[in-house]
Amino acid sequence: MKKKFTNRDFYFSAFLIANGQKLLSHTRESGITTFMFEDNKEIAELSSRYYSLNALVEPMSYGNALKTLKSIIHSTNTNTRIYNNEPSKR
Repeated sequence: MKKKFTNRDFYFSAFLIANGQKLLSHTRESGITTFMFEDNKEIAELSSRYYSLNALVEPMSYGNALKTLKSIIHSTNTNTRIYNNEPSKR
């Protein structure tokens, strides 16, 4: 099983998606959403660039990623949602 990278930063998660990282799943507990990605070298590099304010992103991709995450957050009623065709955990 591959390691997972999790975070609760909505805008950072959109940045990762806009840069080609696949959202594996998300969980929501007490109104807080945690996003899960595959942990890899590119995630570490993107994280470093993002938090050091040296990141660039294509604006349309970032905007679409924000809309996608908002849709995911507001359309699910379950606590866990997995995006690789596995059933939701309850």
